[in-house]
Amino acid sequence: MAVIQRLIAFFMSIIAFFAGLFQSGKKPAEPTPAPAVRTFYDVSYGTETRQMLDLVLPGDAAGARGLILFIHGGAWIFGNKDQYRSALQSAADLGYAAAAINYRYLSDSVHMDLLMADVGTALTKVAAMARAEGVTLKKVLLTGTSAGAHMSLLYAYKYAELSPIAPAAVVSYCGPTDVCHPDFIERNQLGDEAMMLGLMNQLTGIPITQAEYENRTGQYAAWEARLRDYSPLYHVNGSTVPTVLGHGQQDTVVPFENAAALDAALTAAGVPHDFVVFPNSGHGLDADPDASSRMTALLQSYAETYLR
Repeated sequence: MAVIQRLIAFFMSIIAFFAGLFQSGKKPAEPTPAPAVRTFYDVSYGTETRQMLDLVLPGDAAGARGLILFIHGGAWIFGNKDQYRSALQSAADLGYAAAAINYRYLSDSVHMDLLMADVGTALTKVAAMARAEGVTLKKVLLTGTSAGAHMSLLYAYKYAELSPIAPAAVVSYCGPTDVCHPDFIERNQLGDEAMMLGLMNQLTGIPITQAEYENRTGQYAAWEARLRDYSPLYHVNGSTVPTVLGHGQQDTVVPFENAAALDAALTAAGVPHDFVVFPNSGHGLDADPDASSRMTALLQSYAETYLR
């Protein structure tokens, strides 16, 4: 229960990022009212209760459009897509299709491969719904906070060739990029080492004990290899999509070194990207208003540049 309470506190503090997303970049009002956006809330994309999505299409949408996909955070075991509803509306007002998804939570039987499958299945559903409305979605910008940012990065970097809508860019707010980093597992404010090992066991589907972790015995090698495979950092190459990283230097949940390492890897690979440092902020990214404004401006800029 204490872990859930900490998660609630962390993610309530970053919902504000998306409540007013795109507002500063809205176009001037037209002389005549624009057609109302088309909203589709709580649409099922699978057989599981958590497999639900929201989709908002511009009222005048026709032909090819870009999609912005929001993936919520919550340590892969908490959170909800509903926090993005105002952001979906704002994005649609600017002419983008916008969707937010719920995904299955990690458990002893649900691992990261299934969460990635949920993203792909949701995008297939979104593409079909848009086609039924006369809209072809050819590109998607993925964005989210914390666990949702991790999933956005991982899907765009590792699963791009399998995606029904081509990933064009990613905007990450405090997302883990290296989930086998010792500080992420051993010194995480969300919980102690045993709790984090349990979470990583669920993420990988390979259970190891605390003794196996500390002594690097048993299934540790396979476990670590699986964690690396689910770490966006280890999938960077010259074809990686343009990326925005926003991270707090005081973050005690996802080490700042995670973002710095990805920044270095993207630079070495020649990938267009921006790295916004929040010098005074922790995981909530709530103590640097200038950096917050910069992230909003970059999200708008990347959408305009890579989705049109």
